[in-house]
Amino acid sequence: MKPIAYHSTSSQTTTKGQRIFSALVLAGILSLGSSFTILETAVANPQTLPQSTSETVKSIGDAIARSPDLGLTQIAQTPQDTRTNRLPAQVARAVRQDLSARTRIAPGKLRITQYSRQTWPDGCLGLADPDRICTQALVPGWRVVVSDGSKTWVYRTNNTGGTLRLEDRAVSINLPKSIEEVVSQRMTPGNLKPIPIPASELPPPLDRGVVFQTTSSGGIAGRTYQTTLLNDGRLMRVRIGDANDSERSVRQISPQQLRQFQRLLQRQSLARFNRLSYPAPSGAADFITVTMTSSAGTVRYADIVQNRLPQPLQQVVQTWNQIARG
Repeated sequence: MKPIAYHSTSSQTTTKGQRIFSALVLAGILSLGSSFTILETAVANPQTLPQSTSETVKSIGDAIARSPDLGLTQIAQTPQDTRTNRLPAQVARAVRQDLSARTRIAPGKLRITQYSRQTWPDGCLGLADPDRICTQALVPGWRVVVSDGSKTWVYRTNNTGGTLRLEDRAVSINLPKSIEEVVSQRMTPGNLKPIPIPASELPPPLDRGVVFQTTSSGGIAGRTYQTTLLNDGRLMRVRIGDANDSERSVRQISPQQLRQFQRLLQRQSLARFNRLSYPAPSGAADFITVTMTSSAGTVRYADIVQNRLPQPLQQVVQTWNQIARG
């Protein structure tokens, strides 16, 4: 019995040893395979290596070539940076159109030479007039520099270009005095010549309790809206021709806003502009015609010449737009 027991124990020991040896061999094979995998991965991905200097320069050149509309030299950016920091086309277009209306320089001759993202301190983009009411909220937008090769203008806009302000007078760039005087005259608001409004196109007198009323028509949509301010501070907006009155809106402005606007109307003496129209330049399209009526009379203007109106009218228009847009 003892030899049999000894043989059994020896057999078990041998089997156990074989298992350990097999495990060690398998681990070695797995380790070797892992090493080959790592080596293969490193060799199979040469595209992860840095680009050469010439390739980098070529990429930057391609990025510059892709932005001819802005007239700018830009450093190559990642797609995310490009989306965030590139000036939107509608902002560039709004700035060019506004400056073209002011100076009568063709939009195609105006180039954007610089732009940067900005956050403006209020609804007036940090350029409030003394009598203008500004919303007290931060406004993200752009600072845009435009040039015609002789002068430079600086604009402030919101994110979409729907609100924009000209920072200051244009800066001359080696411009002969005689040419500079001509351009300055064209930029003078009083140089915009009004024409009489035909009697058949005058709106009826304001109803009792109405402080101010505007009718806006035209634009791309071709719709007509009427906005009315009552002496209790209610501001009502309707679309003319809306059978269901589905676009009517009514909101309340503060007593302070109402008083400030009424004082502004009195101070600007709008009666001297009664029945005058300031039309769009010949050939202009997609503009909006605005008819303003107060107790002093009626004035009409095209929105694309708003910044060339006489100063008293500009102040009324700018303040009214702040109230109407809320």
